[in-house]
Amino acid sequence: MTATRRAVVETAERLARETLAPRAPLYDDQARNPIESWRALWREGLLAGTIPTAYGGLGLDTSTYIGVIRAVAHGCANTAMTVHMHSTVMRFIDSVGTAAQKRRYFDEVVRHGKLFGSWGSEPAVSLSRTLFMETVIRQGGAGYVVDGVKHFCTMALGASYYMVWCALDGGTDMAKSLQLALVPADAPGITTDGKWDTLGMRATFSPSVTFTGVPVPADGMLGDPGASLRVGVIESFALGYAAVYLGIAESALAFAMDYAKKRIVKPENIAVAMDPTVQRHVGELVAYLDAAALVLADSASRWDAADLVERGPLANRAKYLATEVGLQVTSKVIQVVGGRGAYKDYPAERAFRDLRTCTLMPPTVDRMLEAIGKSALGLDAAMFNVAGTNPDAGR
Repeated sequence: MTATRRAVVETAERLARETLAPRAPLYDDQARNPIESWRALWREGLLAGTIPTAYGGLGLDTSTYIGVIRAVAHGCANTAMTVHMHSTVMRFIDSVGTAAQKRRYFDEVVRHGKLFGSWGSEPAVSLSRTLFMETVIRQGGAGYVVDGVKHFCTMALGASYYMVWCALDGGTDMAKSLQLALVPADAPGITTDGKWDTLGMRATFSPSVTFTGVPVPADGMLGDPGASLRVGVIESFALGYAAVYLGIAESALAFAMDYAKKRIVKPENIAVAMDPTVQRHVGELVAYLDAAALVLADSASRWDAADLVERGPLANRAKYLATEVGLQVTSKVIQVVGGRGAYKDYPAERAFRDLRTCTLMPPTVDRMLEAIGKSALGLDAAMFNVAGTNPDAGR
């Protein structure tokens, strides 16, 4: 990593330590969007990390970007996850947007710090099995109209725009009808139940949202139908998730090690860190995290030169290891700390809750293992099955 790129990651690390981490408990407790943390990142240019330099962004390569998201997760898992989602929307705009859309929407981020959410999940559809949308977008008036229901709508009431995943004219072949639409947050016809009382990732604020005749201007249609599946961006969601999971787990272990070195117990009057059992636990977790970090770094370093077929396996192996290692680390950290690890005054329990919740995001562990196995066997290893296509195609 060049000195310039390293400086960007160091900025993220500083903000995570000094600004994001102190606010994280309050956001978690109140289950509200981390707006102040977003603004802090924007002031340092980090909301424009994936926006090309020609439009005023940082134009980060994937390795540097993953380093930034991992660093942000050290301070606040929720801020890291929401910024990663926003940044992936920027990648979609860069890949399939028109020149006019790039000028307009990138400027909204660079100059004004606007956030973009991505809403794809639906109540009756399992994205872990098949990519399919029941939300419909049709022509209406001078533009288009959206109708449907979305679940897990991250950054609801916080972002300025939502990239809504729709089926054009209700089509069922997603390769031909999957349409992304950029919908302003203040568009009429958007309603939410406001319910978001979850185990973890509470500050991502992701309630269900209903679209009833929501108008979308013609220039809000992002790319042609099906184009979003052919540019290798959808796979980057999982690569960024891996960085978030790893950052959460690293932060939890760092807390546990610091606690173990400072906690003195009687009658021996020695630090917990002197216990051979604790030492073995810490050694195991450090080794696991190192392994997951190496795989993530390797996937990220190969990403920019990889084609569409290669990116799925790269993301799957990084996310799978980060998932399994992250869950083990955050669980055992509480055991290392002891009973106090369950107190909300300590960050260990929040790390455990956040990691357990965010690792539910697709693709699931079973789906990732299936795809990794297919890739090893020389079979089609697409990250998602796409409704309307032949799953055996390309074998």
